[in-house]
Amino acid sequence: DKYRQLECMSFECMYNVVGPAEPLFALTGEDVILPCSIKPNTSAVNMRVEWFRLDLQDSIVYLYENGENKVTKQNQYFRGRTALFQEELQNGNASLKLSSVQVSDEGVYKCFIESNSWYDDITVSVDVGAVGTPPLIIVEEFDHSGGLRLLCECEGWNPKPELQWLDSKGENLTSDTEETHKDAKGYSVKHRITVHDSETKYQCRVKLRHHMVQTDIIVSSKYELGLTSVICMSITVVLSIITAVAVATFVYIRRGDVHFSLIHIL
Repeated sequence: DKYRQLECMSFECMYNVVGPAEPLFALTGEDVILPCSIKPNTSAVNMRVEWFRLDLQDSIVYLYENGENKVTKQNQYFRGRTALFQEELQNGNASLKLSSVQVSDEGVYKCFIESNSWYDDITVSVDVGAVGTPPLIIVEEFDHSGGLRLLCECEGWNPKPELQWLDSKGENLTSDTEETHKDAKGYSVKHRITVHDSETKYQCRVKLRHHMVQTDIIVSSKYELGLTSVICMSITVVLSIITAVAVATFVYIRRGDVHFSLIHIL
């Protein structure tokens, strides 16, 4: 604006507030640093530093003014989880540390720095990832055609994960129904399929970036009296470079009988 243009004729407008060009990414439970600093370096000790969220009504995430942290003006949601690097203010570093990141911390933040004769700001986008529950396969019921209805669900993932049903050859199966819900903990996804083949392995896989968790189910079906005689499930977890395999016979069945005896962790 005109006022800003006149102001920028002064020596002070040699300074700019700078931050990251790309969005930041953190997993839930981690700490993340939102970079913000004055270039060229100059002390921000006697300046006003305000961090706030653009998408929140009570938006003040952190406020430093008159050499003090104004905790009472801060959004309660961020109290005890945010801090500046006080010793770095003299170097113009007003970066914010956000601790114990939660899914609800995802959003766009603004760092605003103001002196008596100059001000500038930058925005920082924060994306939050959450690795939720392994996919749980639920044996629901036999349908009118004699097929077995299987439900696969996972909870607490963010952003929305990719959930897939696969056959024994690793080929994608089209789900009968798909449901997606989001709450403060992340996304919950449910996919249902109907299977007719006996002695066949089916896989339910959830993927998010470098994280993949898969549950396998082997069903041997006896259609007399509408009973499922043997159900075995295994879970394969791949989190970055960590691989774990668990073989178990936990199953929740709403209709039918299940016989199992093996519980073993590899």
